[in-house]
Parts: sequence; structure tokens; C-alpha cells
Amino acid sequence: MKQNLFLDAALPLEKDYLIASQKEKNVLIKHYYVKEEKNYKIKHDKGDYFTISFDDIVIYQESKSLEKIISKIFKMFLKKYHHGGTILILGLGNSSILGDSFGIKTLNKIIATNHYNDIYTIPKVALFSPETTNKTGISSFKLISMVIKDLKPDIIVLIDSLVTTDNQHINRTLEINDCGIVYADALKDNKCINSKTFNIPVITIGYPTLWNCKKAYYTKLNLEEDIRIMSNIIAKVINQIIMS
Repeated sequence: MKQNLFLDAALPLEKDYLIASQKEKNVLIKHYYVKEEKNYKIKHDKGDYFTISFDDIVIYQESKSLEKIISKIFKMFLKKYHHGGTILILGLGNSSILGDSFGIKTLNKIIATNHYNDIYTIPKVALFSPETTNKTGISSFKLISMVIKDLKPDIIVLIDSLVTTDNQHINRTLEINDCGIVYADALKDNKCINSKTFNIPVITIGYPTLWNCKKAYYTKLNLEEDIRIMSNIIAKVINQIIMS
């Protein structure tokens, strides 16, 4: 199963974890901090979580405002953790299933530069999508491990679809954190990817595209268009920040 949106667990416990909240027109930005190393109460790892919630008019008519907010948060994390080495961006998910394709669709729009010669001064960006184990027959975690061992990146950026237990968040909330993610496949050899896994900082960008209701999963009718728009926004922000 997919990892749940942090906001689902955090809302009832805001007094314990919310450190800032700001409304900009039709966008609500919340900053949570989990200080416990192993947190059984909220079941998310230690670190900073930013959630960006918005309504229909934002994603369809005011996407520039989303770009600005996402850019500010992503730039802050990148400045904190990136020290000049290769940036490995992982697009997680299954390209054959629309509700699980956000990471891969976003990755397809990001510019890779790792193959250029050293005479270029632009940052080194490598892209990789392991797909899912049931498509490749190989543990996704093992594939990622092999790529990391070869590239030795300075930082990892994970992009993936998330699950939400609140239908108000489907396609209308974005999560950015420095805490990693539990990979999608419910297999014993797929493990959590965070800063401790490979001793490399991890920035995660998650977009809830599935609603978990009574052990059944639902999506919105406009899911394809929403993924197209949001993947464009995320890819544009990453390309602009890294190349600037």
C-alpha cells in the first residue's frame, strides 16, 4: 500500500506538531515538525513536513501562486541539504496505473544533466524510475540501492503519489518533507527510504491521488488533468531552481 498523507494523522494532533500556518488567498500552508525519532503516535518519521492545501480555482486558474509557494519550500530544503554533488531524483510508482503515476509523469518532465561533460557548470541531475516490483520482478528498493551505490548522490528527491483518508485532500494537497517515504510495494524487501537508509538527505514531494475509504481506493474523475497540471508545476519548479 502507499504511504498516507501526513495531514491525515496530523490534524487531530495539531497542538503537538503544528509550528506555523499561513493562508495566501486560496492556499493554506502548514508547517509541522515531528521531533521524536520513533513516533508511534503519529506514525511518521522525525523531521519537517509542509502541507499545501488549495481549491479548484488555484490548480486550474492560479497555478502561478502554487509554483511560488512550492518553489520557496523546495529551495529552502535544497539549500539546507545540497552541497554541490549529484542530485538523484526518483519518480516512484507504476506508470500503468493513473492513480500511481504521479512520480513517473513528473520525472518525465525534469531535465537530466548527469550525462554532460564536466566542462558544464550546471548541477548534475540524474533521474531514475524503478517502477514496481510486480512489473520488473526485482525489488524496487534493490534497484534504487544499486543506482545510489553507482552515482553516490549528494541528495535524493523522491516524488510519489500518496493515499489520503479524507476525500477533501484528493488532488488538492501537496506534501513536501525531509523525512523520506515508505515505498509503495508491500513486500518484505522494500524498505523505508529516508536519510538514514543510505546516509543521504532526502526531500520528498507527495501528491495524494487515492482516497482510502473502508479498504477501497477511489480517485476523482478529473485525476488525469490534475496530475498533468501538478506534474507540470513540480517539474517546472525543480528545473528552474536547479538550473538557476
